[in-house]
Amino acid sequence: LAEPQPAPRALESARRALAAALADLRATADAAAGEWWQRALPEERVVLTEQSGHRTLAAVVRRQGLVPQDRSRDQDPGRTTEDIRP
Repeated sequence: LAEPQPAPRALESARRALAAALADLRATADAAAGEWWQRALPEERVVLTEQSGHRTLAAVVRRQGLVPQDRSRDQDPGRTTEDIRP
């Protein structure tokens, strides 16, 4: 993502790997929260990591052109990715 012109296959591979890692992180955090014998995970740190990962995932999707860039709709240009819903 940091490269000026990343290879399309590299972006797709990175997108899939990041999506899988985010799903694994959430599943692990949920499983750990339900275990009485295990020390609790730092929930704030998990949430911040998830948010960062989802922002990066959104940037990859935009970079791949998988999200239409229709600015003619009444969208506030100051909105962030998290505010946009299909």
